[in-house]
Amino acid sequence: MSLPIQSTLFSHSSIHKSKILTCSKTTSSCMPILSRARLFPNVAPEFTQTPLSILDAAVVRFAPTAGVWLYAAALPTDQLTRSLKATMNSYPQWSGQLQWTACNSGGGHTQRYRRLMVVYGAPTDPGIDFIIASSSLELSSLVSAPVDGCLDVTDFPSAEFLDKTAVLAMHDAEEYAGLPCMIVQITTLTCGGIAIAIKLAHPLADAQSLLQFAHDWATVTRAMSTGGPIPALSPVFDPSLLDNAAAGDIDALHPNLHLVEVARALPMHHYDLWASTSGCPPFLAPATVVPHELGPDDVGPLGSPVPWENWDFSAPVSHYLVDFTAEEVHAMWEEANDPGISHLDALSAHIWSLIVRARGLEGEHHLDVTFGVRSRLQPPLPPSLLGSPLTLTSVTTTGNTSDHSLGDLAKSIRSSLKAFDPHALSALLHAMAFEASPQRHWVAFFGSRNTIVTSWLQLGVRDVDFGVGIPAYVEAVMPSVDGCVQVMEGGGRGSECRGSGRWYHGTVTVSLHLQTDVMQKVLEDPALRMYRK
Repeated sequence: MSLPIQSTLFSHSSIHKSKILTCSKTTSSCMPILSRARLFPNVAPEFTQTPLSILDAAVVRFAPTAGVWLYAAALPTDQLTRSLKATMNSYPQWSGQLQWTACNSGGGHTQRYRRLMVVYGAPTDPGIDFIIASSSLELSSLVSAPVDGCLDVTDFPSAEFLDKTAVLAMHDAEEYAGLPCMIVQITTLTCGGIAIAIKLAHPLADAQSLLQFAHDWATVTRAMSTGGPIPALSPVFDPSLLDNAAAGDIDALHPNLHLVEVARALPMHHYDLWASTSGCPPFLAPATVVPHELGPDDVGPLGSPVPWENWDFSAPVSHYLVDFTAEEVHAMWEEANDPGISHLDALSAHIWSLIVRARGLEGEHHLDVTFGVRSRLQPPLPPSLLGSPLTLTSVTTTGNTSDHSLGDLAKSIRSSLKAFDPHALSALLHAMAFEASPQRHWVAFFGSRNTIVTSWLQLGVRDVDFGVGIPAYVEAVMPSVDGCVQVMEGGGRGSECRGSGRWYHGTVTVSLHLQTDVMQKVLEDPALRMYRK
């Protein structure tokens, strides 16, 4: 996943350099765009209008799903262009128009206020925004070895590889007409290497969907480069599969109150954006206004406001990658001493405790854990289902982490995740289907008392091979805001680790975006490496 705040706010986060280890200094190379076009599938799809799912509509304000892959060897841009168009034959909806559905208060659940649809196969399809650029940067200036497992990537020039002037449909939760769902940029480097960047509107793709596409495109590229047949691709685009898992009648005029109660009892935040005008940053203030299209009965009582006071959006934020060995992660899991706890639970607990201690605030702290629902529903959804079938659960602790062992924190994380069984999830989908607006409630937040962790594990993020080997560096593009944590497999993993299905059998990389002073304390905390043997 990317993260649940409107993407337009991220330009307000200051960038400041930390003092431990840094990527080599880079300066903007004034990236020249060599060509720009709107690409479409080779095979024109039939005209189709598809409502998106209950969960897809809820992530309109999430930052885009995006990644950058850097390769040491060159790849012909014309070959990548041809293979991209061939791959899009299996992803035609991503060349279409993401838009609101027409609101019909007496219609089904997909016709309610601020629900989404994608229209494709129309003459007005916006296509993919496809950019070919060049950069004077060299791979050696972008990628360096970590020192003691820590690498400062605050200055990594993501904007060099994803043109910051290119915007997606719904980038501000409003504008969409003529704007693409997807941006792909290929940037050649002076050293002969290449950067491949993919950016998608979050309602159409979570990290799992992004990586499925990246692997499919790479597979097609390899096949075409050798003159072989284009392999059959099998993404599933059917948002109704998720909605069909909702309990009760989601097309009725009124919700089932028992199911709503079950959903509201789940461990989740429900920050009410419409109750959050006070203290709201000016650039988000319009989103806190109750829409004039809705009456008092539609809106109902206002809920808990977003805790703006906990987030200093003007404070500098640093970005570090912290590697942990398989032995360290396993030692965390062993200390948790509970067979029901996963290695990711233990790792998340360790990172969270470091952050809470570095922040040094008394009172409650919250960890919001992103999780997918594909495998949690009954029957399970296909792993190749496209979209954003995910949500977040919330875990709370107090500021005095010495009162809580790693095992206690890990058990709290596992307990919150276990609450989302098939019965509870089906009730949650029912309740969300009747929301006055799917974007009204925020289930997570950033700032001094909040941390969000999202996992890109077991998606093969470092195995995307276009025919020149695995990437030298992968940037999972996340918003640079205080409290953003992302986990993925580390570099240098042998094929035996990649194929074992056990992500913790190799190095794991934790991406940390934290307020700069907090980051410094985390990196200097002896407990960071307490599990190193």
